[in-house]
Amino acid sequence: MSWPSNQAFKVKPILRSPCLKKKILIFSDVHQDINKLSKIISHESADINVCLGDWFDSFFFDSDTDYKSTAIELREDFLTKPNNITLFGNHDVHYFFDNRHTICSGYTRKNHDLINEALGSEKMDVINKFHWFLFVDEYLCSHAGLNSHFLPPTIKNNEDIYKYLTNHVHFANINIRTNQPHWFYGAGRARGGPEKKGGLVWLDFDREFAPIKGLKQIVGHTYRKNGKVTEWRNTGNYCIDTNLSGWVTITNGKFEIKNYKDL
Repeated sequence: MSWPSNQAFKVKPILRSPCLKKKILIFSDVHQDINKLSKIISHESADINVCLGDWFDSFFFDSDTDYKSTAIELREDFLTKPNNITLFGNHDVHYFFDNRHTICSGYTRKNHDLINEALGSEKMDVINKFHWFLFVDEYLCSHAGLNSHFLPPTIKNNEDIYKYLTNHVHFANINIRTNQPHWFYGAGRARGGPEKKGGLVWLDFDREFAPIKGLKQIVGHTYRKNGKVTEWRNTGNYCIDTNLSGWVTITNGKFEIKNYKDL
């Protein structure tokens, strides 16, 4: 497979750990628990830290201070480091863009204003550092996952998927800024949305996910009540939305599941 160069991984949405010879930490669904996240990042001491999205909204850390502190963490710490990468989650895009097609549970205008006030004049700099997806080795990482429903029949391999998604990033970035829909952030019927299947930030892992031949995925979005990283039917596809109780690392091609209780 002929992948694009990873030398400028801040631009190209692909990382190859054996080539980089680095440890990559992948976690998801922070939901404003930035103290717990700090402990995980410190413990793993990875070369590259990847968040699969959903920095905002929480049932537990939902004060005004929590919203502001999370936005400040993104602005002043996480996204200032070149080895940190984050993807969009559905609970991020509804605060970053005034697009009616992105609103979901947890959103209030008050929270929107708190986040935007905390980001201040650097808001667009912060938003522009978010990505819609990322390949780490053979794994497609996104907030919620990719269903083959959205792929044209001409797709033959993972390189085709990469090119197809990269092309759609352009349209998603335009549509989300112009109050239009796009399947990247469309909610499926399983989550009360109008689409047949959820898009990259909305696919339900339990009710909509299905493996794509030759592709492995790492996703968040669908909360695992047991707090454990879940593999979809022994297919090498994983959901890591665990309230930060579980995450994965990939070190020089070696995949590992980690647990907060082991810290």
